[in-house]
Amino acid sequence: MNNQYNPFKENRTEQMRDLWKYYVPFPGLDSAGKPLVVEGGRGSGKTMFFQCNSWRQKTLAFQKNCSPITELLNEDFIGIYYRVDTTFVSSMRNREEEKWDSIFETYLGICILKEILDLLLLLNRSMNLNGSMLSEFALSFSKKLNVNSTTDSIERFRKDCDVFLDIIEDKINGSEISPYLRYINVNRFITDVCVAISGLLDKEDLLFKVFIDEYETLQEYQQKIVNTLIKHSSLPVIFNIGLRPKGMKTSETISNTETIESPHDYELLFLGFEQDKYPEIIKSICQKRIALGKEQGKIPVDASEDIEFYLNNYSIEYEISIINQCKRNLPYIEKLHDLIIQRAKDENSTNEEIIKYCNYLCDNAPILNSRMHYALLYKKTQFTPSIKELYESYLNQNERYNDWLHNRKNGVMYLLCKEVKRDKMYFGFDVFSALSSNIVRYFLELCEQAFKIAFLNDWKWETPISPEIQTEAAKYVSEYKIIDIAGYEPYGKELRIFVQYIGQIFNKLHTSENNTLGEPEPNHFNTKDLSLPDSAKKIIASAIMWNVLQEGETTKKKQSKLSPETVDYYLNKIYVPYFGISYRNQRKIFISVEILQELLSGNEELAVRGFKRYFKNSDVQTEYDNQLPLFDMEVNHD
Repeated sequence: MNNQYNPFKENRTEQMRDLWKYYVPFPGLDSAGKPLVVEGGRGSGKTMFFQCNSWRQKTLAFQKNCSPITELLNEDFIGIYYRVDTTFVSSMRNREEEKWDSIFETYLGICILKEILDLLLLLNRSMNLNGSMLSEFALSFSKKLNVNSTTDSIERFRKDCDVFLDIIEDKINGSEISPYLRYINVNRFITDVCVAISGLLDKEDLLFKVFIDEYETLQEYQQKIVNTLIKHSSLPVIFNIGLRPKGMKTSETISNTETIESPHDYELLFLGFEQDKYPEIIKSICQKRIALGKEQGKIPVDASEDIEFYLNNYSIEYEISIINQCKRNLPYIEKLHDLIIQRAKDENSTNEEIIKYCNYLCDNAPILNSRMHYALLYKKTQFTPSIKELYESYLNQNERYNDWLHNRKNGVMYLLCKEVKRDKMYFGFDVFSALSSNIVRYFLELCEQAFKIAFLNDWKWETPISPEIQTEAAKYVSEYKIIDIAGYEPYGKELRIFVQYIGQIFNKLHTSENNTLGEPEPNHFNTKDLSLPDSAKKIIASAIMWNVLQEGETTKKKQSKLSPETVDYYLNKIYVPYFGISYRNQRKIFISVEILQELLSGNEELAVRGFKRYFKNSDVQTEYDNQLPLFDMEVNHD
């Protein structure tokens, strides 16, 4: 037995051979005869969903379970999976060609046809279908692509498809299109093929679902063609697409008078940010992986299959105990003493009362409480309690005091970590779930790194993984995700600089010594997005497509319904350990259009200026002594 087997090492669909073994269905994916538009960022599960509902993975599961592959015909539908070949389809342009739309449509039809023919060949080996009917099918449909075709076998027809794609590739490379290749209408062609196959299989009620993955990489005219397929989907063939957020460049079809929109033309399913059942989904996914490791003899049979056992949940008490070990002459202690004495004198307190206040509220108070007391008292407002009120509330632990502590204790942690010169900790199932921003792959990457580091420290399956190891894993993953941003085309540089400085803005707001914690833990923002220039909108759209930012409906609006702030932008939580900020959606900040443009400029000098301008009228200091380096980090990915 390999006691160091990491069940989370494979976290990309492309790395997995038997996908069906890892698949956990997402709720809400059971759309019958209506097209699905599945939207989600990288790693959200789109490809896994499409492939595991396609005939290849289903028949593989039947074979592994010793069931006949003909069971596929008893399923609700037969899934046909096509993943956009970005390099190929992006080449279908320029050269003053007027028929790229026809060429693309023919290409798409042939790609889908290949999958259908592979399925037919597999079924024929099991069912021994009528030979003359197969020959008639092959000859009939091969002539639709080549009027001179004499192909009368499925095997040869399948090989012809590769020849047809070669002809299209030659055209892309500048050659004339072969006169033997006939352009087709993909909807009509694939529908006719599927109807004919239903007859071959003697199953008149078969439903075929075509899954087109990575739709966002299609050019606009190509998306219009696919949109038309969605618009006019009808039994027995339903077209579905998977795309990243902001990946639909146009909602138009090839008709000038038609568009597609939800819910009339398709069911929109968003994987990720708003999935309230996400924690249960990732638990199920992890359980499957650990169970598979047991089945393969790589994990002890008595090991828990509950990922929550290994990660536990975040405990503020544990982190406070670690901070207490680092306790030294904290700067706020002396300042709190002076503040208590000053306020008490202003309230005409006696010397005996002043000593009592200092003793209870500062010297003998737990570090979390005393730091909160300083934050409450520092900036005098109409909501600031008097010294006597604070003392009595603390002494009685009344409702008001418990509300203060409940609302501020997590924010206080960031102040304390800075003041004891210790990094904020990130550990626990609940924290890892939040850090992954509802992206399954991110959660698996966090788990992979946590288990990897644990094994290097002689960890055994019968015990949880320590908070220190989990924190190290979270920071490692966060750092390489930050580095990855620079490669996100076409605005990688702009996004990398933007994230660096928006993250530092949040960090300063979290850790300013004189933070009153009136608006604790800011990690998202809004702006007058209706006033943003197109250049900024394109960069933000790219940030959302790459999951650098995530959109949410604006919350707690203080403005009128006519306010130009319509969207809240959330920094992906996978980045927060790098900046040492909160993973909780507590507070947002407002960033003006002018400052946001500087942060998005791709120019570091302008971004620094935007950073300074944000704090110009703030109590937060803007020194750069601890500025995080840009573009000079290295991460060992081994």
